[in-house]
Amino acid sequence: MLSVLDQVPVFRDGSPAEAVRDSVALARSAEEYGYQRFWIAEHHGSAANACASPEVVTAAVAAATSRIRVGSGGVLLPHYSPLKVAETFRVLSALSPGRIDLGFGRGPGGPPAMAELLNPYALRTDEAFLEQVGRLLGFLGDSRTVSRVSVTPEVPDPPVPWMLGSGAGSARMAGMLGLPFCFAQFIAIEELPEAIEAYRAAFRPSPWLSSPRPMLALRVLCAESDAEAEELATCFWMSCTTGWRAQVQLTDDYRGGAPNLEDARRYRLTEEDRALRESRPFLQLSGTPAAVGKEIRRLLTVYDVPEAMLTTNCPGLEARRRSYELLATEFDLPTA
Repeated sequence: MLSVLDQVPVFRDGSPAEAVRDSVALARSAEEYGYQRFWIAEHHGSAANACASPEVVTAAVAAATSRIRVGSGGVLLPHYSPLKVAETFRVLSALSPGRIDLGFGRGPGGPPAMAELLNPYALRTDEAFLEQVGRLLGFLGDSRTVSRVSVTPEVPDPPVPWMLGSGAGSARMAGMLGLPFCFAQFIAIEELPEAIEAYRAAFRPSPWLSSPRPMLALRVLCAESDAEAEELATCFWMSCTTGWRAQVQLTDDYRGGAPNLEDARRYRLTEEDRALRESRPFLQLSGTPAAVGKEIRRLLTVYDVPEAMLTTNCPGLEARRRSYELLATEFDLPTA
């Protein structure tokens, strides 16, 4: 089972507004290709991502599709009131019954200054986060939590909460609460199947789940040939280091955003680039469908999970569509 996480990337020859519209168009294609879910990430203060409000993009995606599950990947809960998050996603569930996922996490999603502006009163401790999660679940209708307020709107199919994380601590918390859990392998430095083991060991049945439901998030990129995949992949690797900025020319009309194909074609790898690719192989898996598919299947086996959520950040909507289409064919996803 495969799903899509869209980080709404913005490239130097594009615009943030175009990137948001491309996200909706990509969701339509993901549904056509047979993907299970389409989630939108949350980032703030980034010229390379236009996903500051995943709930708004979720509404647009849900309106433009009819079957695929849609949601956040995820709402960064310390920035917000749990009640307001629950109300927002209940409204989404009223508009698209049985199709809304509420993925949430605790990462900052941007520089510290942005986190401070989003919620100057946040207590960013484990205890405060756990209290927020408990309140959120209560406002979503968790019978284990008593809520003294009437949360509206009432919906027959409330949004399904998913906890997101990149370590064993968040995995254990998700298990203890009986929630689905998505492990962000593309953030982790190395393989960490112990996180899923910790999730399963800590799991307790809940109103949301009777048995564990883990998922693995990967950054991938597919193309028809290794050469094309490498060219597209270079744009991402460049954005992870500082070397490429030194190669920006005065005639470039530099406007921020992630490097584009023109940047990649004239770029020369630095030692920093090579070191990063060697030390962080899971930051991005790229190549032909057969090669990437083989690695996805291996990781699903290593982690013993049934579903992979894939994020692809490369210039051009058509290149991103093609990457997802190639993998859908590789995995023989069921289409309607």
